[in-house]
Amino acid sequence: MTEPSTPSPRLPSTRLPSTRLLSALALLGFLGALLGFGAALDGFSHATHPVAVLGARGVPRWAAFDLLGFVLPGLLAWAATVRTSIADNARSDGGGRVLGVGWTLCAIAALAFASQGVLPIDATQGFGYGVARLHTAAWTMWWIAFAAGGVLLAIGWRGRVALRFATAFAVALVLAFSLFVGVPGAPAMGQRIGFIAWLAWVVCVGWGAWMPRAKGDR
Repeated sequence: MTEPSTPSPRLPSTRLPSTRLLSALALLGFLGALLGFGAALDGFSHATHPVAVLGARGVPRWAAFDLLGFVLPGLLAWAATVRTSIADNARSDGGGRVLGVGWTLCAIAALAFASQGVLPIDATQGFGYGVARLHTAAWTMWWIAFAAGGVLLAIGWRGRVALRFATAFAVALVLAFSLFVGVPGAPAMGQRIGFIAWLAWVVCVGWGAWMPRAKGDR
């Protein structure tokens, strides 16, 4: 005779934060740190000073800004991007390989953004000395990876005109304000526009805007 099987105990399920929460926290956390630390630093101007100045060694509360303004928003954006990519691959109606590479590049962009916080510039030496060069390299990797990834996603998303347009628009803003366009009288404002455009895009796709339903959904 065989002994009756006993059901195995059910382990408590753990739910990770949703992509909506992760992406919103990334954007709001960056904005809060940027505005809050900027207001607390005497003489700081959003129009003329790069964001990295708030996290420069020697500036008051520099380590706190690097953590709250770069590292945490970047990691939250990375988590939201990865989870969104998984959901998008499940819903995909084609272009799988292109979408996979595009999402990977966008995830790399988020990590590059976060790494700016662990590679702070020096308040007295500026951007051309030591670790500051790596900070600049991380910023460069951020916009290159996002631009390339966004283009691939726009190519791979078939039949999703609104999502393709929004992605192309975000990529255009990041490229334009990272490379070509200077805001008259506010040379540092373009960098902020680029960062916010990227984080807003993460929120947009994280909240499922313009995403198709999964196959079989009603």
